Amino acid sequence: LKHWAAVYTSAAVMCNRDSPDHCDLKCPPEAFDILTCIGSYGRAIMRLTNLGIDLVHKPGVMVSYSRHLVRHGIRVDEGDRIVWAWFMWDSVH
Repeated sequence: LKHWAAVYTSAAVMCNRDSPDHCDLKCPPEAFDILTCIGSYGRAIMRLTNLGIDLVHKPGVMVSYSRHLVRHGIRVDEGDRIVWAWFMWDSVH
């Protein structure tokens, strides 16, 4: 690409995937990532473990946080879910 129209250096699409609690140490601590979730699922819980926060993650919700500093994970009980994750990696700038 000659021009990249986003401030983010990377994107990922994940389908119907639970994610155990983790941090992403390749991301710069000052960068805030954006996750957008869509689908036909009943209940999803996003855990921000070291902050002591559990979020009900409904379809259409966007969440932004530092994946480097905040330990996070998500669990979906049933249904179909797609997540778009926009993020930065130090090695890509």
